[in-house]
Amino acid sequence: MPLNPPSPCPEDNPAPTGASDDGSSAWASAVALCFLAINCGVAIYDSRHDPSSVLFVVVSFVDLVLLFHLLRVFERLPPSSPKRLQVKAAVWALTTALTVMFSQRVAALMPGPVAAVVWVMAAATILAGFCMFFVCRDDASADEKLAEGP
Repeated sequence: MPLNPPSPCPEDNPAPTGASDDGSSAWASAVALCFLAINCGVAIYDSRHDPSSVLFVVVSFVDLVLLFHLLRVFERLPPSSPKRLQVKAAVWALTTALTVMFSQRVAALMPGPVAAVVWVMAAATILAGFCMFFVCRDDASADEKLAEGP
């Protein structure tokens, strides 16, 4: 007898209006992506005379788009898929890159001791993300093992 009750059938829980079959809202994602793209376009225009700022905005935008795509891929993978670990690694690498990029920009504006705190917080965030992704067990695989029994 499994410890966790089985999840309800998809027929019992229809997707909300305007949502795709996996429960996400495609139009909300499109609106958010358009808002992000417009924001990035404005930021690029405002900093067109500063190549490092333009590069920062472009790389951040590409990183976020890839991150959202990989999160969608991860959500759609079955819990037993061997590809989950590769996608987790890519998600962690992208979030680490964003954390380092934003920490560098913020720390550059701060006095020395505060900049050190920014970098310590960034390192703690990166380490915690690594532990949560790769050291702690995955709930989906743990639930499968419990359901199988001894």
